[in-house]
Amino acid sequence: MNSSTEHNAVATLPASKTDFIGLRGVLNLASGGEPPMLVAHRMSFEQFCTDKAAGYAGYHRHWLVAEQVRTQLGQFMHLPGSQIALTGNCSDAIARVIGSIDWRSGDNVVVSALDYASGRYALAALQEKNIEIRLAAARDWRIEAEDLLQHCDQRTRLMYVSQVTSLTGQHVAIPELADALTNSGTALLVDASHALGVVPVRADLADFTVSACYKFALGVHDGVLAWNQDRWPHFNPASAGWWSADPGNNPASFTVKPGGLRAEYGNANHLGTYILRESLDYLAQFGIDQIASHVRKLSGQLIEGMRAHDLDVITPLADNERAASAAFATSDDQQIVQRAADKGILIWGDSNRVRASAHLFNSEADVQKFIAQLPALLKASAES
Repeated sequence: MNSSTEHNAVATLPASKTDFIGLRGVLNLASGGEPPMLVAHRMSFEQFCTDKAAGYAGYHRHWLVAEQVRTQLGQFMHLPGSQIALTGNCSDAIARVIGSIDWRSGDNVVVSALDYASGRYALAALQEKNIEIRLAAARDWRIEAEDLLQHCDQRTRLMYVSQVTSLTGQHVAIPELADALTNSGTALLVDASHALGVVPVRADLADFTVSACYKFALGVHDGVLAWNQDRWPHFNPASAGWWSADPGNNPASFTVKPGGLRAEYGNANHLGTYILRESLDYLAQFGIDQIASHVRKLSGQLIEGMRAHDLDVITPLADNERAASAAFATSDDQQIVQRAADKGILIWGDSNRVRASAHLFNSEADVQKFIAQLPALLKASAES
């Protein structure tokens, strides 16, 4: 397959459900949490096993696959593959960015009070170094760029924001934040975990972009760190390992590798790279713009259906303010998810909200089926 997100994108949507494992008899609207894996991933696993059994030559092939994946990710994220690092998970990538900054007592960081815990907790831990964490309050479940920016000053060293918020599915105005923070001395760290693989990710606009791989990117539980060297030239992670550095003049000295490799301390999850290579090839044959258009249409229909049942929808309706997910507020989140699962419908629910997420294999019929089942799910809630 072609490993470009746009070139030769000829496959039509929705994608065939037979391309995926576990969709027979199941309506899966849970891609924002755990999407199904591809049938072709079985071949990826077999290839990894074959290479692992081949000794040194197979180990060399592991690293060739990792290099291919960095190139693919660069195409999806609008940066050279040389600026991509493969990490253990997204939280690990966040920690490597935070650890690279020369913090001074009295500095501050900015994050939305509504954003994901990986960023909020990592920044909150800096308070032990007398770094102030500034939480921008949400406006009725919304994260506004201007609210984040109003918390910044000359001592703001870092802003963390999710491109698409996991809680509500809102697509935040990243270009506005990037423009405002250009040459400000404040690093913009974007978490693209709910965007990568389903809507365009412009890592060339931020200083750092991180992502999980197991959501819409259709991989497993690995992480990605993209370093925009043009925008933030100096990035030196707090630690090092045999893979992230080259030997120095004596056994106790080293020089960090160029580009994103300086953030890869040791072996990548090589099995994960084989799987992710297949995933990105699969997504590329449809084209990210076509996937984005498809899922935004479906998430819009989800919102309209939820509103028709007088639910407290917390996802914006405007196309440019949402991606693949639609969510409504409810204190009965876990019970609704379980009732849906009992009917063969997979959705996500926690933090006093229920979220339905579309992906490229979902259809309008899937959305209609879910909306048609909502009265039964909600009636049980009302009766209890």
